[in-house]
Amino acid sequence: MDATTLARFMAKVDRTGDCWLWTGRKQYQGYAVFVIKSNPKLAHRISYLHHHGEIPVDCVVRHKCLNKHCVNPNHLEAGTLAENQADRVRDGTDARGEKHWSASLTAEQVIQIRVLAEIGADRRHTTLGNMFAVDRRTITQIINRTRWKHIH
Repeated sequence: MDATTLARFMAKVDRTGDCWLWTGRKQYQGYAVFVIKSNPKLAHRISYLHHHGEIPVDCVVRHKCLNKHCVNPNHLEAGTLAENQADRVRDGTDARGEKHWSASLTAEQVIQIRVLAEIGADRRHTTLGNMFAVDRRTITQIINRTRWKHIH
């Protein structure tokens, strides 16, 4: 990264605490974004590249501090997707169910859908979809437990 780009990057970093917090643009999932030559990049990856070098093939940059906005190179490490997912499950930051950015149902509604389908209140998935303002395919996936598997 050239000196001008690095200066522009660091101008968007608040280094007052242990985590170096990104003050610039963030994507819809909350990750920090830095634009280089009209190309948006994840800021934590840029920080890792600058301080640690190339990201190993088949690896992602993981936050050891659990803070999506942190770009402190001491809080970043390379790891596999499987390790990253295991971290998210272990740390309770896995975006499943209501925590997922695109969730339109609550866990309570999922349980209601399954109960209504089980007791046969309405076997038409289209009708249940209309009741809960979701597509009938979503209803089918909820009932078959291919979606919302973690809700029993």
